[in-house]
Amino acid sequence: MQRLLLATLTLVAFTAGSLLTAEEKDKKDKDNKKPTAATVTKVDAKKGEITVKFTDAQGKEAEKTFHLTKDIHLLDETGRAAAIEVFESGNDVLIVEAEGQLRELRRAPTSYRPNSLASQVRTLIEVSAYDPAGVEDLQRIYDELRKLDTGKDGKIDAKELKAASDRIAEERVDAAIKRLDVNKDGKISREEAKGLIKENFDKIDTNKDGFIDRAELLKAAMERLETKAPQPEKK
Repeated sequence: MQRLLLATLTLVAFTAGSLLTAEEKDKKDKDNKKPTAATVTKVDAKKGEITVKFTDAQGKEAEKTFHLTKDIHLLDETGRAAAIEVFESGNDVLIVEAEGQLRELRRAPTSYRPNSLASQVRTLIEVSAYDPAGVEDLQRIYDELRKLDTGKDGKIDAKELKAASDRIAEERVDAAIKRLDVNKDGKISREEAKGLIKENFDKIDTNKDGFIDRAELLKAAMERLETKAPQPEKK
């Protein structure tokens, strides 16, 4: 009886340890699944291989060839299961690896441009499925976009965009004054100025009183935005 009880306890302990190890492995696999944007450089359907190039964690361009086994999920741009023939050289894709092994390869929409802001948001959405911290960034983006739509019609027009741009510029100016105005007189003296404000002090100080007030700094900020904005092409 004692031997049976001992054997049972040993089996329970072993099973519990196995389950714990499995749970830890699942968590580790999930944590390691970080989507990476890449571009297909070669497809060999006969060998079942796809070669992609991407930027690694050190910021260097790298290239890797994956042998597509049955346990690797191939998906089209809609998230549906796809065959290797869907992928072509030049396609933008998202790859998901876990412990150095490919787990998922998804084809991006044909309109996908890796460096465009819209594409970066799309990538952030996919990454957030594996990294909850990304949800906070998406929430901030969503909150900012909601502020733009003052007409509550689901669209952003030029007037709303200009108003939002002015608001952000004013917030930046107020923050700069608060940070630099040591004696709290509402102005920035030459001694208090730092960075670009110090370098361009004489230009910003239009009334030449030796101080930069809010109006002068805001005017300079708006002029800088205008010079950075793309100019319309001359016909």
